[in-house]
Amino acid sequence: MDLTQALIDWPFDPLNLTARRLVGDDGKIKIQLRVDLGIMQMEYKDRPDGKRPHGFPTLLAYYRTKFQSDPTFVPGPDMVFELRQEAIQIYHRYLSLYQLKDYPAVIRDTRFNLDLINFLSKHASEGEYLLVQQHRPHVMMMNTSAKVMLKIRDEEPDEAMRLVRIGMEQIKKFYRSVLEVDQPELVPELYQLKELQHRITDDGVPTEISPTESLEIELQMALLSENYEQAAALRDKISRTR
Repeated sequence: MDLTQALIDWPFDPLNLTARRLVGDDGKIKIQLRVDLGIMQMEYKDRPDGKRPHGFPTLLAYYRTKFQSDPTFVPGPDMVFELRQEAIQIYHRYLSLYQLKDYPAVIRDTRFNLDLINFLSKHASEGEYLLVQQHRPHVMMMNTSAKVMLKIRDEEPDEAMRLVRIGMEQIKKFYRSVLEVDQPELVPELYQLKELQHRITDDGVPTEISPTESLEIELQMALLSENYEQAAALRDKISRTR
């Protein structure tokens, strides 16, 4: 089928990401993303390509079950490659969903990619570890942005600002502790969140982080690294401060 007319009807904008939502012939919601050489179509839920690898909704779900049922299973480079490809599909979808202002779905997809990064961090080789981890700050930034936009939409500026501050501190801490960046204040993810600050206040200058917010940052970092024992202890501390 020649797509020329479809591409003419929906021109590509090199300066802006453009996406749209529609109902497919199967009655399910589809997300379309306009790219320079065509139109990318994705399913709204589970895997964007609509496949069910090994009968599971996602490849991550399959490999998680594989490790649980077979402790002797040894992951190979193929598993890492396949999961990274799944993460790229989800990445394209959550960018599209953010442009469509479907923030709950953005939170869902960024949470999925954070879970996938956690899984690969545990099972990937040492050489692949940093390659996997370098994508985490962007996913964290998009997850925070979606949460903040929901609070802005609900006219809760104080909660929106609190989430921005926590998100920024989490990203800075990750850059320092894992990627060993000396000046995390200069990373692009923080510039994106600073733009959100300007949407909440006139100057975008964050106020001092409270002790409870500092504990919440530590809690989120513990959960991101799946250190559940530390997370439980931090939850206890937070409950005692309230």
